[in-house]
Amino acid sequence: MRVFIAEKPSLATAIFKGLGGNPTTEKKAGYYEKGSDIVTWLFGHLLSLKDPEDYDSNLKRWTLDSLPIQTRFPPQYKPRSDSKKQLDTVIGFIKKADSIVHAGDPDPEGCLLIDEILDHVGNKKPVQRLLIADLNDKPVKAALANMQPNEKFRPQTNKALARSVADQSFGYNLTRSYTLKAREKGFDNVLNIGRVISSLVGMVNQRTLANQNHEKSHYYELYGTFDIEGLKVKGKLQPHDEIELDDKNRMIDRFQLEVIKDADKGEKGTVEKREVKEEKRQPPMPFNLSKLQITASKKWGYKPKETLDIVQKLYETHQLLTYPRSDNQYLSEAHLENAANILSAIQKTSPNLATSIQSVEPTSTHKAFDGSKIEAHHAIIPTEKDGVGIALSDKERNIYELVSKHFVGLFYPESVREKVTVDIGCCLGRIYRATQTTRLTLGWETLFKGDNEDKPNDNTDDLKPLQQGDAGVCESLEMLTKETQPPKYFDDASLLKAMTEAAKFVQDPALRKQLEAKDKNTKGENGSIGTEATRSGHIEKLGSLKHLISVQKEKGYKNPVYKTTESGQEFCALLPPEIIMPDISAIWEGDLDKIGK
Repeated sequence: MRVFIAEKPSLATAIFKGLGGNPTTEKKAGYYEKGSDIVTWLFGHLLSLKDPEDYDSNLKRWTLDSLPIQTRFPPQYKPRSDSKKQLDTVIGFIKKADSIVHAGDPDPEGCLLIDEILDHVGNKKPVQRLLIADLNDKPVKAALANMQPNEKFRPQTNKALARSVADQSFGYNLTRSYTLKAREKGFDNVLNIGRVISSLVGMVNQRTLANQNHEKSHYYELYGTFDIEGLKVKGKLQPHDEIELDDKNRMIDRFQLEVIKDADKGEKGTVEKREVKEEKRQPPMPFNLSKLQITASKKWGYKPKETLDIVQKLYETHQLLTYPRSDNQYLSEAHLENAANILSAIQKTSPNLATSIQSVEPTSTHKAFDGSKIEAHHAIIPTEKDGVGIALSDKERNIYELVSKHFVGLFYPESVREKVTVDIGCCLGRIYRATQTTRLTLGWETLFKGDNEDKPNDNTDDLKPLQQGDAGVCESLEMLTKETQPPKYFDDASLLKAMTEAAKFVQDPALRKQLEAKDKNTKGENGSIGTEATRSGHIEKLGSLKHLISVQKEKGYKNPVYKTTESGQEFCALLPPEIIMPDISAIWEGDLDKIGK
């Protein structure tokens, strides 16, 4: 008997169909059966780590004397109360099996949740690994023909297991110790401390205080309008040694600029430098989960968890998108070979995109097609299945079309802009810089009308005819007063982005460099914390910590923002920086990556 163990029922159904079964007529109580093949399933984790009090009942009482609670490794598990019946079914088939097929999702957690059951029962039977990223029949059959030994993926299991055990130890010991110490000072609440969630609270607190303690100041910009060879040319005064600047190279002495304004009016201006450059922009990469969540939040205000749920449904129920919890933005050469079929499916599913696809040739030299950059996952893309007859909700259609546009764009030409830069020398060597940008070809940007608008040009007259040495007169000058802005509060999109770039929040330069090196080959990551599978859950949990965090609408922001409450600020003041900033968490993620490899 060969037993397939799928991570969830929908995956089991796809596998059973791939084996030639009929899931409608051949379903049993907790499994499918066809010939000598059994396909059973989990509902995510059916086991959980034992808690400290499961090992020692004395640990039910919180005392400082009992700390630190020692980590048990290898750990022991206990059944989850809500899924014991299905666990018994799975274990029963493991004991009867001649061989087993592990069909967890293609990520560390997907490896662990089946391996932990096999370890729990002491399985010694051969195990194959089935990796499925597309639930449609053709790719499922291809995956069934390409199974690999499960031992090859054991490092991924070890990565997820190490995270679980270490996080449990971190949380139990620090939550108990700081809560007990706080009670000695009259603080009654439990101080729940977790590796990722506490660093998120700390990052939000740092940003909250920076915003609220911001002291406004002013800086200035001076623009001169020159008449040169009959053209009106508007240039911005460039910073130089004689002008007082702030740490961002902005001019801050109004009196100095008033003097310059009076001095330069009517003076000769000469073109000292002229440069014409073509700027080529490649089509954007396909999405990984975080990039998709960030874009959906900015565009429609979808919360990260909401976007994950939508993508999960498009993958699992409708089978129109590939595996959602991907951390990768690259595709294999095989995806390029199947591009014509995918483009055809998009045309049928989204009439809005049909015209954009008609002239597309399914060939591409885009850097996204690079199989050497793929490990466990590839980018999220549409499948070869079309959605004809599927009633997608508005939000599902939005996400499907967003993912589809990024795939279609890979087969479009680059967009091209021409940028003209002219430096005009005036009194005492002062330089006024004029720029003008013109779109020459839209290329892939035709797919994203309204999303890539250029800033209006200061100059309406064409600057290209100007040549070095051309001269004219400074006719007028205008000084603009600008106000420094406080750091923006986090919203869902910026907080999710911060989790992928946590190294930016680390103060120690040596540690920051170490964390940046960890992600040097991972596009879009920079000392990241959390994983693609867990980040949206962490943000949901953060929003639920009402005594520490407020999530509210704020004037000047499109979406709700995160701030620490007074209690949240007190909480952060109680804890050392190592806990409330991402340093430890990001270091751990680097170590976990090493375990996974």
